[in-house]
Amino acid sequence: MSHVFFLEQMHLFITLLFPQIVLYLRMCLVYSAGATSTSQSLMDMQDDAPLIGCYVQSLLSNEASPYSATKGGEANPVHIYMDLLQQLLSAVGGIPVMYCLLEVVSVCPEKLTPNFVDKIDWIKGLMNTNKEDMRELAAQLYAVVVSTMSGNELRTAVQNLIKTTKDTHSPETQHGAILALGYMVGRYMNKRRSLMPTEPTPKENEELIAIATKAIGSFLDSESPLLTVAAVTALGEIGRNSVLLIPADGNGFTKLSLVDNLLARIPSGKETGKMKERAIQTLGFLPVGDGEFPHQKKILQGLMDSVEAKQVELQFTVGEALTNAAIGSCSGAARDVWTCTEDQYCPPDNVKNNDIVPWVLNSVLSKYISSPNPHVRQAACIWLLSLVKKLSHHKEIQSHLKEIQTAFISILSDPDELSQDVASKGLGMVYELGGEQDQQELVSTLVETLMTGKRAKHTVSEDTEVFRGESLGKAPDGQGLSTYKELCALASDLNQPDLVYKFMNLANHHAMWNSRKGAAFGFNIIAAKAGEQLAPFLPQLVPRLYRYQFDPNLAIRQAMTSIWDALVTDKTIVEKYFKEILQDVISSLTSNMWRVRESSCLALNDLIRGRQADEIIDRLSEIWETLFRVLDDIKESVRKAADLTLKTLSKVCVRMCESTGVTAQRTVAVLLPTLLDKGIISNVTEVRTLSIQTLVKISKTAGSRLKPHAPRLIPALLEALSVLEPQVLNYLSLRATEQEKVSRSSAMDAARLSAAKSSPMMETINMCLQHLDVSVLGELVPKLCDLLKSGIGLGTKGGCASVIVSLTVQCPQDLTPYSATTELQNNTLCFPHQTAKDGSVEKLLQKLNTWYLEKEEALYRSSCCLVVHAISHYSPDVLKAHAGVALPLAFLAMHQEPEEEKGESAEANLWSEVWQEHVPGSFGGIRLYMTELIAITQRALQSQSWKMKAQGAAAMATIAKQQTGSLVAPHLGMVLSALLQGLAGRTWAGKEELLKAVGSVVSKCSVELQKPAAGQPTLSEVLDLVLKECKKESLVYRMAALRSAADILESTQEDRFQEITDIVLPLIKKNQPASASSPKHDDDDDDDEAKARELQTEVLLCAFETLGKTWPKTIQTQNQFQNEVCSLMCDRLKLSTWRVQLGVLRALKVFYQGLLLLDKDHQNAAVLTEMLSETCTALATPLENKSYSSVRTDALAVVELLLKRIEGSIDLTVSNVPCTNINDFVVIDNMPTHYDQWECLSERSRQQLQRSLATMETDSRPDLKDKAQTMRRKIQALP
Repeated sequence: MSHVFFLEQMHLFITLLFPQIVLYLRMCLVYSAGATSTSQSLMDMQDDAPLIGCYVQSLLSNEASPYSATKGGEANPVHIYMDLLQQLLSAVGGIPVMYCLLEVVSVCPEKLTPNFVDKIDWIKGLMNTNKEDMRELAAQLYAVVVSTMSGNELRTAVQNLIKTTKDTHSPETQHGAILALGYMVGRYMNKRRSLMPTEPTPKENEELIAIATKAIGSFLDSESPLLTVAAVTALGEIGRNSVLLIPADGNGFTKLSLVDNLLARIPSGKETGKMKERAIQTLGFLPVGDGEFPHQKKILQGLMDSVEAKQVELQFTVGEALTNAAIGSCSGAARDVWTCTEDQYCPPDNVKNNDIVPWVLNSVLSKYISSPNPHVRQAACIWLLSLVKKLSHHKEIQSHLKEIQTAFISILSDPDELSQDVASKGLGMVYELGGEQDQQELVSTLVETLMTGKRAKHTVSEDTEVFRGESLGKAPDGQGLSTYKELCALASDLNQPDLVYKFMNLANHHAMWNSRKGAAFGFNIIAAKAGEQLAPFLPQLVPRLYRYQFDPNLAIRQAMTSIWDALVTDKTIVEKYFKEILQDVISSLTSNMWRVRESSCLALNDLIRGRQADEIIDRLSEIWETLFRVLDDIKESVRKAADLTLKTLSKVCVRMCESTGVTAQRTVAVLLPTLLDKGIISNVTEVRTLSIQTLVKISKTAGSRLKPHAPRLIPALLEALSVLEPQVLNYLSLRATEQEKVSRSSAMDAARLSAAKSSPMMETINMCLQHLDVSVLGELVPKLCDLLKSGIGLGTKGGCASVIVSLTVQCPQDLTPYSATTELQNNTLCFPHQTAKDGSVEKLLQKLNTWYLEKEEALYRSSCCLVVHAISHYSPDVLKAHAGVALPLAFLAMHQEPEEEKGESAEANLWSEVWQEHVPGSFGGIRLYMTELIAITQRALQSQSWKMKAQGAAAMATIAKQQTGSLVAPHLGMVLSALLQGLAGRTWAGKEELLKAVGSVVSKCSVELQKPAAGQPTLSEVLDLVLKECKKESLVYRMAALRSAADILESTQEDRFQEITDIVLPLIKKNQPASASSPKHDDDDDDDEAKARELQTEVLLCAFETLGKTWPKTIQTQNQFQNEVCSLMCDRLKLSTWRVQLGVLRALKVFYQGLLLLDKDHQNAAVLTEMLSETCTALATPLENKSYSSVRTDALAVVELLLKRIEGSIDLTVSNVPCTNINDFVVIDNMPTHYDQWECLSERSRQQLQRSLATMETDSRPDLKDKAQTMRRKIQALP
């Protein structure tokens, strides 16, 4: 398999490689022949054939060839080349290989065709391949070979081909035969006309040719487009070389029917482009081979009337056909294309002259050029260009140059770019054809037309197409002439109006000229000649042409780029004329024409890229200021171009500042005044932004070179902090109401200051500060003082403060000589100097404490936060020395309840940062500053502000929680006294924190509270106060108080259940949320009802939790309340929602956990039996709850507890032998017991439990399923 794969890959490689080798050998042949073409298009390659023919002739006639080989007949390189091509065709094939063989045989048929006489069948095989192009080339080779044979052999070949055309089994064979028949008849007739012009064709041959022609004509109406195209091509080839031997008109296949058939195909939408092109070519060839063709004018008229939209390239074919048909038998199309060029062709003397060029030219100029249909005008312009190009020396063309120029000028104003381009090429050709006097007249006419905008008037009718395709929306005021007006203006500026023709020849900007049809006109040669003539005017042309290459008008840009490419061959010409180009571009930046301004910006952008500083530094300031003006242009595209150029200029300037030496310093000195005076204070947003970005980049690269300019740079940037701030922020800050100022001002100001500090201006300032020393401070500091006093914007003031802080840290000793330093300290509270007195710092911190505790405005609190944080950040030693004042304030402030919209979350983070930075952990910090912390929190609790009270409560709670378990006298008394003092009075938002703190402290320090200590509240006092709070009206607050009381009673084992029930039982009875089985509320219940239901649920949960935690350990109290509490919980277990059921189950578990009836010392069978019966009935509901596994889990836990408590209460002893298992106890006869508690679990209760547990045997949770089975079996095993 690998061997087969290798062979397949090798075949593929050979198939791709050898055609390229052949093309390379052919290029070598072309080069040796003296040609320079490198095109691989077959039509372009055919143009080199006559030159190759001459070279092949010389090789064949050279007997002493240096390429001689050992084989006699193959010594000549031409034969070697041919043999190689034949071998490749047989082995690999390929269109290029076939063409190369055809070419080399056709250029010298007399000497080379004998080699193929015995290979006719091989050629026929190539005519039958499945590739259309291969069949056509093989048919030509067959025709070349057969046409050199004798008469009989030729007749036999024609008869065979006629017979083959009738073989309907293979369309490919028919196709090859039709083409071969046409090419062979054409070559035969051309050969007789050239060699025997006076001798008539033998009659038998004429009859055979007539039969062949009719056979070919029979395929014109074939259903196969392939055969129809072949027939049209074959008839064209016969008509090009001789008279068609068919009747002129009448019935059947005649010349008239042929013309009508072909003309009808041109506008048809059913025909392919190839069919139309071949039909047009054939129509053009018919009058070429027949000097007396009777329908010549019909052909010409039909071609000119067949214009269709969007068939531009087809019109070049029409133009060529019109030229051939107009000149008739004198056309170069009659030549042998393999051996003779069009310029070398000279028609035979005996040829009938059928030249009707005057009629064609008149028709084009008078009717079609002035047509109101733009498609017709475009086609006529292409026809006229073809006539001028092909018939340049015709007397009719020479005598109508002015009319032809007028026609081309009229097309220049058409909106279609190709029409304009064709017209401009035609004008250039017309100018070259005229004499000196004619040229002067042509120049004056053209310049007047272009500069005045005059244009030909077209009659508008109801069928006139005013706008074409995408031309709708273009200016109808001669805008199409813009390219040529610019060219004319350029020539006029040089005082050489006639140069406009040279420019037109160079302005080769339409893609059509790169196509095969367009390239045939040879404008590249004309352009090269025009470029040589314009070379002396380069000094005046280069600046203008450089700018024109960036014109926004695509046509102008392409035209000028073509001219530039043709004229400028020296790559250093821009360097040579740099100053002239720069001057032209700068002066054009402020032109009154937007197109000039835009092109100047783009040209400048290209010009300055990569330049050295010395080249543009003298014009640097002027360029910046001018571009700033253009950046505010009324035209958007101009603004975009200016923005692009400024960004490039910024990069260039930054790179210039990176260098070392005088140039970099000079660049900074030139650039900074412009950016500061014109840039950052501009009213144009884009100018300000770009200026700031450039300053930032320069500050990073210039380094110490900024130091001399710092006294000017830093104040200007500080002022810009407020100037560039969005005005809406200032407006909102000034126009805000008092309430809005309280709620939003702090957050807004904080955001504004943060934005100012992180702005690019501050980044630049910080870069400059790194390089400052005493040499510039003398000038800078007074300006900062003045700015701090007179600055009106928050950003400016904040920036000044930041600069002062940086200077104080960076160079404190250098600032000492300046008296302004003290003033800076007084005005900048956020940064006390390291040399400030302790007394002043103490006063400042005391003032901050007072402000924070007494002022409710957010601005004061924000200021306190920023000042203390700044002291902590910049002067930590100062804060450490006054930690007893600052840190308690920080501790209290970090408990502020944050409100995101007011920015208080960030402030709380800053306070927390200050606290954590200066204490050895929260626990150690609280113990270290316990006295101060309690003092400040007590002040907060006594504040008139409810918010401050809540903050103090939160702080006190943190103290209690952090110190829980380690509080001892006297700190325990201090904390508890402060908490209880805070509990006194009415309720307020946040007071719940105090209750939580009390509960936490008492529950963790209950042992210490039993010890008497001076100034320490007793446990009874604490409970009395907490239970008093449990009776407040606010349900939320009452729940917090109940939880606190529950924690205290649970930890201290105090019996206050009577007081608890007085509070809790009414709450439970009053709040009865809907049970799980009750219908759900509608979706449209309002939020208030939903919140009320949620609150009821929370109250019930809190109440049952409190009952469970406060269930006493005294038998008297239990006997008093056990039946009531049990009944209450069982009732609620049946009728509550799942959340309440969970709370009841947990309380029930705690209830039975501490129930003394289950102890052997306090047994009461009757009471216990009743309670267990009621409990088992109630447990059925949660045990059988299928929706919530958490409910089933807690219910199982209660059952498990009951079984364990009952089992644990039996006195299992037999003769002093302990028995640890209930099953063992049951099977022992006559075993004495003090009391069997299992009897309290009645048979009914057991069956109820078993039924409920049985429902859980299909539970989705395996653990619950197993546990239920175990307990069910245990109950079944009971006696």
